[in-house]
Amino acid sequence: MLTIANDNFYVDDDALKNTPSRADGVSEDVEFAQRAHGCELVLRASILLKTTQSVGCTAQVLLHRFYTKKSLAVFDVERVAMATVFLACKLEENNRKLRDVVNVFHRMKQRRRRRDDAAAENADDDASLDHLEYFSQKYEDVKQDVIRVERHVLRAFGFCIHVEHPHKFVVNYARMMEQPKELMRRAWAFANDSLRTNLCVRFRADAVAVACVFLAARTLGMPMPRYPPWHDVFDVSAEDAEVMSASILALY
Repeated sequence: MLTIANDNFYVDDDALKNTPSRADGVSEDVEFAQRAHGCELVLRASILLKTTQSVGCTAQVLLHRFYTKKSLAVFDVERVAMATVFLACKLEENNRKLRDVVNVFHRMKQRRRRRDDAAAENADDDASLDHLEYFSQKYEDVKQDVIRVERHVLRAFGFCIHVEHPHKFVVNYARMMEQPKELMRRAWAFANDSLRTNLCVRFRADAVAVACVFLAARTLGMPMPRYPPWHDVFDVSAEDAEVMSASILALY
């Protein structure tokens, strides 16, 4: 079952086990790895494009949402990453030209290929890079493909693309409980990492934030209020906090 509203987009366990990718023969491990790879591309691109952090976060959520509706066998993860970054720039009012997005992804791809090429180990950093000419047919093909994928992303969501992130809740919860900044920083880092998992399509952002604080307190050995249990105050059970924490820890 799929749930969509103005401020959420969540799927249940059955939908996660039977994604379109799974129906096309993509295994769970491969799908997890491909989604994580897409998120890594999104993060690197947002840094190179010098966007705000919210752009990278929003693009990752859009990527995860998209693959609950569409298959990895049909939509290449790199193209989807490009489209979600371009769309996230608009949503977060941190606009970047499509030309810049295409060039950044092209440069990242070239550097990955060069790094994997043992023969180029001692070459100059830019010596073996294939530059993408703005007026070339290759550039035009990539640009049109990104626009096409962006349209598919919008249609898949019914143009309902509001995104909320756990970070602001992490800060609010830590301050409400008067926790030290060390815990807040650790929980913030876990919130960043949570976006590489499918938690953003399984749980509300405020619930994920509770799990991040829960995990930060546990890894730092910091005691938290127990009477009543602090996570119950934020409407998150200990069981759900454990499940979300396990998903984040599976990344390491």
